[in-house]
Amino acid sequence: MAMKADTLTLNSGTVNPFGGSAEIYPYSFQLGTSSGTSTVNLMCLNYNREISPGESWSITEESIPTGNTMMDQDYRADAILYSEILHPQTGVSASEVQYAEWSIFDPADLMGNSLFDSTAQALASSALSAANNQQLISSGYFSQFTLYIPANDTSSGPQEFIGTATTPEPSSLMLFGSGLIGMAGVVRRKLVRS
Repeated sequence: MAMKADTLTLNSGTVNPFGGSAEIYPYSFQLGTSSGTSTVNLMCLNYNREISPGESWSITEESIPTGNTMMDQDYRADAILYSEILHPQTGVSASEVQYAEWSIFDPADLMGNSLFDSTAQALASSALSAANNQQLISSGYFSQFTLYIPANDTSSGPQEFIGTATTPEPSSLMLFGSGLIGMAGVVRRKLVRS
């Protein structure tokens, strides 16, 4: 459900600290709304689209969908991974979470990329599983996030982003979701033992 139309202007992204040339979370933006301009840090959802500092575009701010389509599930997985990057598990890097995030919409583009490692793959798998948790959906957990969707979205750009809603839910919901993504730690340990 669209909330309002605004503009995003990219200030910068964080250069990947573990190799590669891709910028990762946080991406710093100027968000222009009818009530003014603010700086927000957002997480990118698309690996295969390019944007540059200073670039600006119209967006709609949308809530995370709670329906049953594959796209709804993917956006919920994105929100879970965004929560993970805000509250990372010990031993999980921002790069691994960002690459897990990118794999939700652009998995074919990451095949063979060494930065989409077994931890990133486990994080993505766990987030997709948790995205269908009915208790999590009905708790209102996803209302604490906002999607920033380009008004003129094409397959080449600009990118979609996710951030924290202006009126987030209580932190207990954040912890609940972080616990679900913690299942990735179990998967990771199993992968290490293999």
